Amino acid sequence: MTATLAAGCLTDLTSGGGGDGNGSGDGSPIVISALEPLSGPFSVYGPRHRAGAEFAAKQINDEGGVRDRQIRIRTVDTASNAQDAVSAFTEAVEQNDAVAGIGPGASEVGIRVGDVAEQKEVPLYLHAAGAVAVVPKEARYTFRTALPATPTVGRAQAQLVEDRGYTEIGLIYEDGVWGDEYGAAVEEYFPDDINITSDSAPIPQTDFVPQLRNFPDDIEVFLGTAHPAGVSSLYPQMYEIGLEPDLFLGAITPMEADYNAMGDNIGQSFASFNLTDMYSDKYAEQASAFNEDSEFGGLFDHAQVAGYTAVQLVAQSIEEAGSTDPTDIAEATRTGSFDLLYASPLEYTEWGEPKNTVQIYNGFDVESSPEFWSDGAFAPVEEFRTDPLPAFEPGSLDLN
Repeated sequence: MTATLAAGCLTDLTSGGGGDGNGSGDGSPIVISALEPLSGPFSVYGPRHRAGAEFAAKQINDEGGVRDRQIRIRTVDTASNAQDAVSAFTEAVEQNDAVAGIGPGASEVGIRVGDVAEQKEVPLYLHAAGAVAVVPKEARYTFRTALPATPTVGRAQAQLVEDRGYTEIGLIYEDGVWGDEYGAAVEEYFPDDINITSDSAPIPQTDFVPQLRNFPDDIEVFLGTAHPAGVSSLYPQMYEIGLEPDLFLGAITPMEADYNAMGDNIGQSFASFNLTDMYSDKYAEQASAFNEDSEFGGLFDHAQVAGYTAVQLVAQSIEEAGSTDPTDIAEATRTGSFDLLYASPLEYTEWGEPKNTVQIYNGFDVESSPEFWSDGAFAPVEEFRTDPLPAFEPGSLDLN
């Protein structure tokens, strides 16, 4: 059934079971609240994340559910509006007995909904909210999944720069929290013997040509990651003015979305990053199943994997806890190890930061496509795989 809330369109995906509730003995569905940016500035993630979450729920339910109960995904389009997301999650917990929330993108939304998770003691699994403040040291119910804290991303790229021996680096920082935190990571983790040419720009900016003209022509790697919203503009404009780095690092945008924005030229030097191991047998198996499912189909891209992983993480935490009580689920997540579709098992600090994550940087082969991506226009190519990255500890960098 469908209904309309103040927070947007709610989709109620039900696969069997009785009425709402998280009681353990009546066979009622286990409700997961999916707070998705189906519209608005982060809509490139929301529909894909929802598809992955619903695919996981279908798989779990087809195999008998969790503790003999079905999973129900209740999705609300938050349009990345923090107040709408807060209202939707509060309603899901108080009226629909949701045992967990998944999906909020954008750091402001993550912070605000995380406050609700902590107050209500119901776990929240974030797939794309990098600001350090999203998961403070005192958090016990807020967990990052696909995207660790922003400084960890900078630390990963410091590994790449050092491993490749790059010395000429270019970047344009976002004027905002992401840019500030990424900049602190560059200052802390990058090698001392490199030359960095940098500038800054507002988040909505799309014309970077005047700034790029001031960059030297011997840039070896351009860190587009410093300005995620500008990646699809920065990359082609860089080539327009004659900059040709060995490598351009993007964001966690789905690969399909990056390709759609930039076309075959993306194969020159572009590499995005994520935790998904697209080169593993486990991934190939699930990507094939997703591609062949008439309800879903297409690319099992990073955002779809993030939704899939979030639901699997909730389900496996319930199994581990032997309980659908949200407090027990959070404890099982915090103390468990979950071997899903990422390059390393998901394991957490006490406050919900993933530890020992491995980031993979994926280039684009525009001449081929895997069998499990029907109608795909490219194939992922592993460009770099980090060593396990320590969890970021709030307070360990000067972020004032």
